[in-house]
Amino acid sequence: MYKNEETGIYYLCDYIPYRLPTGEVNPRFDTNSGRILDVKSDDDRGIDHFFPMLDKIIPAEVAIAVVPSHNPEKTSGGLYRLVNKLASKKSRIDASSCLVRKYMVDKLAHGGSRHIEVHTRSIGMTNLHLIKGRKVVVLDDVTTTGNSLLACQQILLSAGASNVKCVALGQTEGY
Repeated sequence: MYKNEETGIYYLCDYIPYRLPTGEVNPRFDTNSGRILDVKSDDDRGIDHFFPMLDKIIPAEVAIAVVPSHNPEKTSGGLYRLVNKLASKKSRIDASSCLVRKYMVDKLAHGGSRHIEVHTRSIGMTNLHLIKGRKVVVLDDVTTTGNSLLACQQILLSAGASNVKCVALGQTEGY
């Protein structure tokens, strides 16, 4: 696991986008980046790839939350299944339902605003009892600027979490 010293966000690998800005397939696209895309598309290969890595580093008895999708209607998928699988071991708590998108925001990968305020305004909390007074890990698939993870960290701390660590499967290469 690596740590971005600037943001304090932990990540498992570099994420190399599948396409270059020109639209061509990126010749440097690698297996880890492909498995991140598998998680994004709810494919077992991605979940099975990242589960053992996360299982080793996420301690027992923590709550695990998920950065919600840009689309408030998307409340399931690969990250949620990965959290559910992680919570089935070591007395971890599945807190993937705690952070919710209150309204649609533009998808970041398609040019949406990456400002932290976009996330702090559009993300709310439910099921506070799952995180109140607990250590929490908030999980995302890819981090670029870190602002969505950092917004979730602020929201969770404001809602009563005792400590929040931010973890992404991948960090966009070059950030």
